[in-house]
Amino acid sequence: MQVNFSASGYWTFEDDITQYHGDLYLNRDAGGIVIYIRIPNHGAPKGYLQLPIEIPLIKGTTINGAKITLIDCSRISTQSKVGTEDIYGYQAKYMIEGVSFDHKENVVFSKIKLSIPKIIEWGNVSNYIMPDAGKDNVLIELKNVNPIEIYTCEEYTLSYYLTYNYPLFNLMKEKIVLEQTPYLTVESESLHTLNWFIDIVMKMKRIIEIAIGLPLEFNKMIAESPAIIWEFDDERTRIRPIEIVHALTRSLNKTNKKNDESNTKYLFNLNELSENADFSHWQKSSTIIEPVIELYIDDLYNQELSASRHFLNMIQALETYHSRFLCNGTLADFRIRVEAVIAIRPDVYKESDRKFLLEGSHKGIALRSRLADLLTADFKFHFYTSRIKHRDFPKVIADTRNYYTHYNLRQEEKALKGNDLIEAYHLLRSILEYYILKELGFDEDFIHERTRERIEPLIIRNQIREVNERHKN
Repeated sequence: MQVNFSASGYWTFEDDITQYHGDLYLNRDAGGIVIYIRIPNHGAPKGYLQLPIEIPLIKGTTINGAKITLIDCSRISTQSKVGTEDIYGYQAKYMIEGVSFDHKENVVFSKIKLSIPKIIEWGNVSNYIMPDAGKDNVLIELKNVNPIEIYTCEEYTLSYYLTYNYPLFNLMKEKIVLEQTPYLTVESESLHTLNWFIDIVMKMKRIIEIAIGLPLEFNKMIAESPAIIWEFDDERTRIRPIEIVHALTRSLNKTNKKNDESNTKYLFNLNELSENADFSHWQKSSTIIEPVIELYIDDLYNQELSASRHFLNMIQALETYHSRFLCNGTLADFRIRVEAVIAIRPDVYKESDRKFLLEGSHKGIALRSRLADLLTADFKFHFYTSRIKHRDFPKVIADTRNYYTHYNLRQEEKALKGNDLIEAYHLLRSILEYYILKELGFDEDFIHERTRERIEPLIIRNQIREVNERHKN
């Protein structure tokens, strides 16, 4: 990542009265915040540990008088020029302009706004609207959208907020641009650190990434605190929002996203999340489900992976979900679960259901049994398994996983390859999304309908393929 020179100034560390000269380099778009502390030497170079490796806070004043605070700084380079100077390079996680803090514990706020590009359609609202039919001479109108509350609790309120620009002045231009910027806003009655706010927003960002099936980036961050205010001559005060440069921007793979024919619609949008989901349910399970979400998000961010790697990622996510939410005990515990699951079934089916769920599990719970349990869905939903017979699906998937994991040539004939492997990946993804919707607290009707909608393009494609194959024969 390239950073460009921004300013020179004088800097001090938290709990250190020594003042150092240093140069600040920035790349705002990529989240690059780098400072090089320069210490003159007139003989032997200073030691590597002359300055700390990690510095919680660096505050400074640039040559032109601007105040700057750098938060969470880590050493990235050390260079010595004999008889001249030692240079210690640090990369900061946050940079606060216009405000100087003495200690990191003082860097607290009551409100954070973080913009996330590419989620306008997911939000499903707009500040710009089409005019009524009777207004022939009006092309577009402005309707200010109020913040949409996503979740609220005693600690904070999480909202979706859409700002806009309105070119009220200087309309004598050949090109006039209207722009909307979506923000996630976290507001609290108490003061909290930046990382406290970021943790909340990060979890919501992951939910949106799952919903739209795309990796997302953070953009502009704005913070507010009752202690940071504008003061006017008539003794009025107003909270002064401050922009925070941050290193949260993730470098995304810029290649085109693979065509995902089973993902032509959002898993859910903001309205559906606000009206149909039980967000408090997700808050309770978010820590437990975190490794599952990590695998899902990793799959989105790494589109260059091979089909087998995507397949293995989804298998691992499903296996992790099952062990954390359905059965994390011994085989004896799983047998108890199986009996509870099949209890609702007619007696004539119970033995075959029991065999389906337990087959392959001898000393422990086999992957095949975990997949069978997830596929059964407590007999409340029937998952589409394409050309693979429903009862054969867990074994085929398990055999394929074993082949790609252990590369056992004896299993090569049993393993899915090519388009069949890609199709299996989409089928597994639809199963995982079913359970993610469940953990988000959506009701069964919504989950069932949305899962069918998501898999419908794959069903249509297979129907077309079968017709073409019949014509060839």
